Amino acid sequence: MLLQGRAVGLDFRPSMQLPIVCKWAERVGERPVRGGIRLAEELDMLAWTRWRYGPDDEDKTWDWWGIFTECRTSSGRYECYAALAGGELQALMVLDLTGRRSGKRRWVVVDYLSTNPASRMLTGGLKHVGTAMIAVAIRRSLERGDGGRIGLDSLPGASGFYQNLGMMRRSRRSAEGNHVYTLDPLGAKRLLDEIREREIVNL
Repeated sequence: MLLQGRAVGLDFRPSMQLPIVCKWAERVGERPVRGGIRLAEELDMLAWTRWRYGPDDEDKTWDWWGIFTECRTSSGRYECYAALAGGELQALMVLDLTGRRSGKRRWVVVDYLSTNPASRMLTGGLKHVGTAMIAVAIRRSLERGDGGRIGLDSLPGASGFYQNLGMMRRSRRSAEGNHVYTLDPLGAKRLLDEIREREIVNL
């Protein structure tokens, strides 16, 4: 979740070239689809209102308008990213750039990550969009001097996705009872190299 505190005077602007060019694939037929990731805009929030969640989608109660508004007033602490392809909003993600700290180690936190519900079904939508968003989080961690370390609290239904990316599930749980996942610098490098090799994202 987003924290209530505000960071003042922070300058965490991304140095990576935006929008980021991506190559995803249709879930059925594997046809390549060109897409991009950029900082979210108000138009993306309007597009989000057209998403059609299923009864079992665990993120259906997330208010992306409110989340986006909090990001804009956070003095750079939070960044909201949008993934787009074919004129449609494919995913939204929020990064907390002040992250968490354990001793001298610090990592960027993926506060929220949602893909378009149309891509969660086996019969349609796009593949690799969520993976591309995680690649952006790793890149921002590298730019911040955090070595590619990222962390997040996973909703139960998304745990398999993060495990498949090579993220480590910690023994403790979040305050909400969700599993906590982290990615260390070695795992981040391995995952980013694989994503680049597969040309999912051009970072």
